[in-house]
Amino acid sequence: MLTLIIATITLIERKIMSLVQRRVGPNYIGHKGRLQFIADAVKLLVKHILIVNNTNKFLFMIIPSLILIMCYLFWINLVWAPSMSICEIEYNLLFLGILSTCFTILLFLISWISQNKYSILAAGRIVNLTINLEILLILLFLLLVTIYESFSFFSIVSFQYQYLYTLFIFLPILPILLIIFLLETGRIPFDLAESESELIAGHTVEMGGFFFALFYLGEYFHLFCFSGVYALILLGGWY
Repeated sequence: MLTLIIATITLIERKIMSLVQRRVGPNYIGHKGRLQFIADAVKLLVKHILIVNNTNKFLFMIIPSLILIMCYLFWINLVWAPSMSICEIEYNLLFLGILSTCFTILLFLISWISQNKYSILAAGRIVNLTINLEILLILLFLLLVTIYESFSFFSIVSFQYQYLYTLFIFLPILPILLIIFLLETGRIPFDLAESESELIAGHTVEMGGFFFALFYLGEYFHLFCFSGVYALILLGGWY
């Protein structure tokens, strides 16, 4: 189910980007290109896998899988409704911070072990971003915990439902947290670690085929889960 959600998100993103840029976008496979994601998946899975000689082959193969597993943990951490949580975790925000840091470490490792000048530059950017970004994220989470008096997403959403004025109190924080989450997920125009015009593809420059597919899925899971977190902590969640 998660894979289908991500496939739909990628297709919608490509359609919106084509509209913004006045291009046609994917329109051949399926009705108006609605099955394009199937062709993309098949293309990635049948590609020949190349691994650079002077790299740690075990880490190079295992890290994309770890990134995908990490994103499933992000998914487990979310609460979709009072009776729709995969795993009941009391300290959701704390767990989110830990997962976010581990995800960044994996990105740094895959950049460093690729032994490519572009990926090493991406690793440096990831370190710089992490030092600045995690501090901001921790401070904002501490502010939220101080007001909500809980680390739990369920308690946070219940607090927002009980005291509707909190939505107006946090109105100035909405754009700030949105920018931080865009930086965290590496979305345009904050894709500093994989800037195509400067670093070609950054930390994924040596990846291809199945490993790139895993990494690609992981990045979009990451984006989807942080969108859910944004809705839970500031926009009233399921209410």
